[in-house]
Amino acid sequence: MQIASGEFCYSISLTQKPRINGKIMSEKARLAPEELSALVDDGQRQKLRMLLNEEHPADIAEWLTDLDNSHRLSCFRLLDLDNASAVLAELEPETQGNLLKDLGDIGVVPIIARMSPDDAADLLAELPKEKVQQIINQMTDTEAKEDIQELMGFEEDSAGGIMSTDYLAVEGKLTADQAISYLRETYAELEDDIYDVYVVSEEEKLAGRVTLRELLMAPPEALVESLMDDNVIKVLTTTDQEEAAEKLSRYDLLTLPVVDESGKLRGIITADDVIDVLWEESTEDLFQASGITGEAGDLGEQLSLSVRRAVGARLPWLLITLGIEAGSVSVITHFDDVIKETVAAASFMPLLSGVTGSVATQSTCITLRGTGMEKLAWRVIIKHVFHEARVGMLLGILCGVATTLMSWMFHSVNPTLGFVVGCSLFVTMTCGVLIGTLMPMVFQKLGIDPAHASGPFITSILDVCTMTIYLTIVHQFLLYTSMGVVK
Repeated sequence: MQIASGEFCYSISLTQKPRINGKIMSEKARLAPEELSALVDDGQRQKLRMLLNEEHPADIAEWLTDLDNSHRLSCFRLLDLDNASAVLAELEPETQGNLLKDLGDIGVVPIIARMSPDDAADLLAELPKEKVQQIINQMTDTEAKEDIQELMGFEEDSAGGIMSTDYLAVEGKLTADQAISYLRETYAELEDDIYDVYVVSEEEKLAGRVTLRELLMAPPEALVESLMDDNVIKVLTTTDQEEAAEKLSRYDLLTLPVVDESGKLRGIITADDVIDVLWEESTEDLFQASGITGEAGDLGEQLSLSVRRAVGARLPWLLITLGIEAGSVSVITHFDDVIKETVAAASFMPLLSGVTGSVATQSTCITLRGTGMEKLAWRVIIKHVFHEARVGMLLGILCGVATTLMSWMFHSVNPTLGFVVGCSLFVTMTCGVLIGTLMPMVFQKLGIDPAHASGPFITSILDVCTMTIYLTIVHQFLLYTSMGVVK
């Protein structure tokens, strides 16, 4: 059976399992792009329709991503409306854009109408404004149009930008029996399974929260306001999405209500929204830690950037790194005479630089994950720094001893060199831990994303510090010993 919309045709999913080369496809089967393309080229529409509509939208999206535009479009047109909207929401922005362009307005409008408002808003945000308005104007569902336009009015990275307008809310003056009757009618209109019911005033201001279980177990005549919990964790529409995700995770909530400045309930953030946010933010932090600025996106988006834009995203922090590393060149040049006198000591410079950088990166990672979105008080900062300082000193002692033994193995004729290198490593590792701990905290206090503190920036700072400390110790050692090292 098919539902037609203009020239575009969607199929209703069938239950018969498809066969490929005479074999029944298993539920977990993974089709190669060439197999799907072959089915399209052979005109196996019925077989392909059954195959696609029996699979999970996320799997279908993965399959379609690997196809060229013409085969992707042919496969997509065989999906029923519900599957088409779900698959479209799972695709990457670039693939979404190509597919929407190929479908045209006639094919896009019925899909957008079937999507949840938050997914539809995310999808339309990738299109030109004039195109968006044309699509919205063709929608017949007035409520859905208003929800989409409302969501598109919020900042993309805010709680309002990721919230869903599908939620359950009742007035506190209703009885439990009246509330259940109302929710029975409302629930059928929701896209997702929701178990939290929010209690609002006549002005739709958030007053509390009650679960479906509490309503079902309560006496029929009990007022909802007597059952609700008025201590509700909530966020504003303007709250940063990462902070909202952190709140939902910290308090183990199924949903997180979003209110405006007046306290009016505007939507909810669900667990699947949080998963998307955490993935996006962790990817962004990874790119920033690697010195990639501008458009964060995921790996696929980075690989799809033009050469000019890719260079522009990576160049700024590399230039900063180059400038800071010039300090290392200056330090080594300054101690040129010391290096000439102690060629053996120079062989340990990469070791000190590598180990110090590694321990600093560990401290930075712990600090970034430990602080999260918290606004740190100075008391917390001092406590954390003191703890990491002790850790750094102990690590420095252990690695210093190991390095001393290693030096004696390579330079047995000059055992004092091992002692100098070991002491230097102790000092540089202690400093590395302190820098790795303090830098993210300083950045956070300055209102800069702490992720910038790791990667090229902190590595170049540590290189300068390590070379300065090491060569200074070697220089001082030479001043007090005339035959302390092998030339």
